[in-house]
This record gives sequence, structure tokens and C-alpha cells, in this order.
Amino acid sequence: MPRSRTPLSPLCAFGHVATHAELLEAFHGQESAITPFRMTTALCTRLRMGVYVCTHLTERERTAALCGGQLDCLTVLSELGLPVDDRDQVHLRLPRGHGGAAERKHRYAPLARVHWSRLRTPIPSATDARWAARTGDAPDRLRVPLREALRQAMTSCLSYADSGTVLEAMLAAGHAASDLAHAIEVAPRRVSVALRQLGAIPRSVQDALDDSFARQNRF
Repeated sequence: MPRSRTPLSPLCAFGHVATHAELLEAFHGQESAITPFRMTTALCTRLRMGVYVCTHLTERERTAALCGGQLDCLTVLSELGLPVDDRDQVHLRLPRGHGGAAERKHRYAPLARVHWSRLRTPIPSATDARWAARTGDAPDRLRVPLREALRQAMTSCLSYADSGTVLEAMLAAGHAASDLAHAIEVAPRRVSVALRQLGAIPRSVQDALDDSFARQNRF
């Protein structure tokens, strides 16, 4: 399951992972301010050269951090207890075109299922995360947002029938119909077509899709 939002280490405010350069930028170049992050402690540790993480990361989160990406797709959905079978395989989002990403994936997560992308929802910068933490809602830099994970799963890793089951389960768990509708909207058109043909789109989600379509075509 995802971590509690209660801060456990100084790095929680930076999204649980940050590079030396990101910390230096966040502290306006004050090298002395980031000394605590550079020391292995009970709260923060060096993951690899120049990369620091919270020590409370799960094994899957550490894998994402080692690869320089985020948890994605079925991994994110399964963490929430949704009816998906990830067969203990980690799903990662890695940036397409990044020179070191493929090498790190091969080295640290050879069995992971990777979704290469230019990141529809880019990883927040450490500075952005720090400012957001002041409102008590620091972004998690180690997993994609739920809507994006759902879109990816419906696009590549779930059958259309299973996608309908997940949509129903998410509604039952209290997720907003508008969020689920957005995930369908931004998925390839074949996803919405197949779900409609199966009758697998919950009524409230279909209403949200219809409302969105009406707003976009009002003029």
C-alpha cells in the first residue's frame, strides 16, 4: 500500500527522492544546507551516487528510484487493493529518450514491465515538491498519479472486461467519476470504443464523459 502522507524524514518534503543538484537548487546553492541529506542516517540515505532517498521506501519504490522513474500501471492500482493481477511484476514509467534509463532498468529491474513515455504528467521537481509540502500535500515523485496509472493500465495491461471491473471498483471505493472519465478520454480511442461496446463504462462515468464532450463542443 502507498505510504502515509505523514512526513517521516526531511526528504518527504521533496517527494521522497532528490539528487544532489536538485537539493542544491532548492536551497539556493547553500551546500551546508544539504549536508544532512548527504549523511546516511535513520531517515535518509544515499541510494546511488548523488541520489538521496527516504529510508522508509518500500522495495518497489526503491526500484523506481534506482531506475530514475516512477511506479505505474497495475502496480499503482494493486497498491490500492483494486482487482488487478500484477503477478508480482513491477510496472515502471521511464522517460523515453533518456540515455541512462535503459541501462539502469537492465541493471536494477531486469524483470520489470516498463512503459516508456515522455511523461504526460512530468515528475515534479524537488523544488515544486518542497513548496507543495508547505500545504501538507507534497507530490509523490515515485509513482504516477492514479488517473495516469489507470489510463496506462486500460491502454496496455488490462483487458477491456477487466478495465470495466476496475472502474466499478474505483467508483465503489469513492473515486470521482470525473477522474475516471478523464482517464478514458486521454486513452487511445479504441479503449473507449471497446468499453462502450461491452457496456463496461459505469453510468456515472458515462455521464461525466457526455458532460465533458458537451463542454468541448459547446461552440
